[in-house]
Formats: sequence, C-alpha cells, structure tokens
Amino acid sequence: MSDQISQLSKRDLLKTIGMIGGSSAVFTALQGWNLAEASDRKAPPKMATDGKGKKIIILGAGLAGMVLALEMSKKGYDCQILEAQSYVGGRCQSARKGSVIEEINSEKQVCNFKDGQYFNYGPWRIPAQHHPTLHYCHSLGVALEPLLNVSPQAYYYSENIEGPLKGVPIRQHELEMDRMGNVHELLAKCADQGRLDDMVNQEDKEMLLEYLRSTGLIDKKELNYRATQIRGYEEFPSAGEKFGKYSEPYNLSDVFKITPGAHLENEDHPVTMFQPVGGMDQIPKAMAKALPRGTITLSAEVNSIIHSDDGVAITYKNLKNGKEKTIKGDYCISTIPFPVVSKITNNFSTDLVNAIKAPTGAPAFKYGIQLDRRFWEQDEMIYGGQSLTDIVGHNTMAYPSSDLHSNKPGVLLGCYIWGGQAARLSNLDLKGREEFVLSVGEKLHPGKFRQNYSGNAMSISWHKHKYQLGGWVLWTRRKRARQLPTVLKGESRVLFSGNGIASIQGGWMVGAIEAAWYTMEELDKRVAKG
Repeated sequence: MSDQISQLSKRDLLKTIGMIGGSSAVFTALQGWNLAEASDRKAPPKMATDGKGKKIIILGAGLAGMVLALEMSKKGYDCQILEAQSYVGGRCQSARKGSVIEEINSEKQVCNFKDGQYFNYGPWRIPAQHHPTLHYCHSLGVALEPLLNVSPQAYYYSENIEGPLKGVPIRQHELEMDRMGNVHELLAKCADQGRLDDMVNQEDKEMLLEYLRSTGLIDKKELNYRATQIRGYEEFPSAGEKFGKYSEPYNLSDVFKITPGAHLENEDHPVTMFQPVGGMDQIPKAMAKALPRGTITLSAEVNSIIHSDDGVAITYKNLKNGKEKTIKGDYCISTIPFPVVSKITNNFSTDLVNAIKAPTGAPAFKYGIQLDRRFWEQDEMIYGGQSLTDIVGHNTMAYPSSDLHSNKPGVLLGCYIWGGQAARLSNLDLKGREEFVLSVGEKLHPGKFRQNYSGNAMSISWHKHKYQLGGWVLWTRRKRARQLPTVLKGESRVLFSGNGIASIQGGWMVGAIEAAWYTMEELDKRVAKG
C-alpha cells in the first residue's frame, strides 16, 4: 500500500474515513437535513383541561388519528374518527394472504403468501430511541422481536463502476474490514513517519499507534494491512491438518469505488432494531382495539370540511352504500396527508390553503417477494440485514429477521427505493416490477433467486395510493420555515396533525405519534381559553 499512500488524495481520504468513521459523523450530517432525530419524549403529554363531552372529529385512522383518540378520550372528549379505507393504520400495513393493494390506474393485487407469512409494506423498523412508538407497543401489549438491520454476510453490489469489482456481490464484512484496515495502515504510517507531528504530541502519537496495532488489522512491525482471521476465511479450518486459508483483501483503489453502504448504519439505523411479532399492523390493530366502541367509522370518505367560530361540519360519503352524511363537532383534527386533504372542499383562508399545498408526497416504492427456500441463510449465512446496490431503480434488499433457521419460505423486501427512481418503477406493470426485482435478486444471488421464487409477490407505490399520495409528506426547508407555522396554527376550530407536521422526516411512525402529542397540547390550550 506504500505506493498508494502518496497517490491518495485528501478527498479520497475523507471519503474513506467517512465510510468507516463511525455512525456519529454520519448522524451529525443527517441531522443537518432533518433526516434522523431521536425522540426525547417517552410518554404522552398531560392535558390540563377536561373534555366534558366536547366532540372532536378526527380525520384519518392512521397512527396519529388513533393516538389522538386514545389519549383525548381518557380526558372525557367524545372522539369520532372518520377513515376512508376499510381498515385502520394508514401506511402502517402488513400484507398477508387475502390482503388487497390497489393503486391509482393500476392492477388490483391480492396477496397469496404461504405459511401465514407477511410483508410490511409501510414502516418496517423501530429504533430503540423511538420511545413514543415503543410506549404504545408496551402499553398496548404488542409483542416485539429483534430486527437484524445489518448482517455482515450480506452484500454490496456495484455495477456503475469500473474495475474487477464491477458486477460482483461483495460481502459487507470483507469490504468494511478492507476500508478500515487500509485507513488504519494509512494513519499508522503517517503517524510513524512523523506526518502528524504538527497535529498531536508525542504521547498521543504513541497511544494512537498502540491502539492501531492492537486492533489486529495491521502488522505490528511493518504496519501493513493484511489477510487475517478478523477479515475472515476463504477456506474455513477444521479438524486434522486443514488449517484454513484467509480471504485476500481487495485492492484499495477498487474498495474506494464501491458506493452502496457508506451510510448503512447510523444512529437511527442501528445494527439491531425491533419489529412487532406477526407484522407491523399489530400496532394499529392494538390501538383500534383499545379505543371506545364505535369511535372509528370506516369506509367514510371525507368530501368537505366547513368550520365556523362555533364548530365544524364534516360531510363524508359512505363508500359501502354511496350515501352522504354530515356530522358536526366542536373541533376537527385532520391527520389526512396534506397532498390529499388539500383536494377536499373547505372554507379555509387563502393563506392556509396555500400552506397545506406547499409540501409534496414523497415517491416511495416497496416490493415484497416470497421465496420457497431460505438459501440466503442455508447457503450464504445471511441472517436478517440488507444487501445494498447501486442498480438504477434499486437500493435495498432486506432479508427477514423472523423464522430464522426454519424450513418455512421467506418473504424478502425485494426492493425499497424512494424519490425519482421510485416514480419510474411505479410506472411498470406488475409483470415489469416482478422481472426487475427478479433480475436484481439474481445479480445478488446468481442461480438461486429465480429458481426459488414462489410466484407470490406484492408491491406498493405509495405516491399512487389514493388516500396517501406519498410515502411521507415532504417539505423543502424554505417552505417548511415559511408555511409550516400557518399549518400548525390551523384555523378557528380546525387543527392539523400527522407525519406532515413532525420534525422527523422519512415516514417514521414516531413522527406521526409525536405529531399527535403536539396537537393534543395545542387543542388543550384552545379549550382552556374557552
């Protein structure tokens, strides 16, 4: 590597250190974009006022809507939830045998997964620091199990590069050790050759060298990164005279070219996360069960929101019989995604109308695919985790963390992508989506993916879902600063809640829950004023 040190640019060095430099640096960057934030709150706020029978009409039976009804009904409010769909949970859904997914101008999908298996096609992970989400799992008795977010044996795959690693599945552990080992060698040689003398004193330099040597990644004398047990074996040792053979590191310049996975693990995406046993939809189902009987009206599509100084009138269509009905209440809280609620007839001010039209729905695409044999476990030692690619239209393939070591089939998250490429994928018909995911799977697992495909798959383009129009609500920084305050203020007897007002972007469940808690406090202030 000595020749490569002199050729290494500052940009390459910083890039490499960023790849292996720890989750804190990545988390700091993400915080700057409002993409990753832990929650400080661990329980809902205390409301100072009593409902005394005041009627609150809540639009939407997603997590935010049901949390509002759960907490406010405890204070004596008469809460009525109107939900356009025939089920609760909003985007917090799991597809299992018999489930239906319908998109705008697309084919109807009916799930046919075998052996009671499921696919979380909305949120699929819960970090430990998302205390509000865990609060409701614990208080409502939703059993949780570990979700293995990172598996060292899963793959990175890059085809938009040049060199020997182009189009080759690379074990994540091997590549991460090569990144780390090469940086350790570089840093150790710089320190040993006096190139850090103007940055650290002699004692710190000696301690740094002692630490780098102790990791086992570099030779203690020559300071070279080399093949060791830490990186792993090409041939495993066994009894007798089979001593095994270490796997050989990849060339440094080739390692630099692999782009997927630079931010695989960070504060909001730790190695171990959590998931409800039996599917993410267990959370909204538990919430619905805990509400007073008759709180939720399903298949109720809201047509108009009319408010006055004295109350609100909500007109909705019963999608089962086609009849319209108007109900009145003291207050209305809408948790309907802004791209959807902005299309509903209302008498809001021009400023408020413009504010709720300001954000957009983020395109998001997910594809669940059932494979008959768990070859990724049995043949490749991949348990949970994700394989990441740079294939256009693809980002993540995630392996199930449940039923490990079983003979059951497995449902993989065959593709998760957002942004412009999600919009492109969503324009494919079901056969086109299927072929795309199978082709990616075959590149990651040659000769195994297609062979073990059960024929059962489900996909969702959230931006093409009539009652969501996006995987989450997306604000630009400028519009958020200028127009979110208008939304938060609401108007007269109408308030807005849900993921669109949360500080946490990206569709995390905790965003919807914290938004509900925020709105509770705002309503509490208004009721207190009379």
